[in-house]
Amino acid sequence: MEKIKLRYILYFIGIFSTLILGISAYKAEKKHEERLYHVLHSKIKETAKECYLEKKCDKTIILQDLYDKEYLEELFDPVTKEKLDPNLCLEYKNEEVSFCS
Repeated sequence: MEKIKLRYILYFIGIFSTLILGISAYKAEKKHEERLYHVLHSKIKETAKECYLEKKCDKTIILQDLYDKEYLEELFDPVTKEKLDPNLCLEYKNEEVSFCS
């Protein structure tokens, strides 16, 4: 009888540990993807701001303009590895660069 109870306790501990590890791994992966996107968006915004400050860009531009003016080489999505949409819109307001809504 005690062996059966001990076996169930060990199964429970094993399943619970696997569940905790799985959830932790999932959260770590999502956090990593968020950071990759943050780095990519920061790079795009900094480059666009440089273009605006050099007065080579107007208030609203698209990513293709930055490619054409050789501020950026072609960028890829860090997670899916696909090319970013060259029609991604950026605007410069109050000395800040943001993505168009």
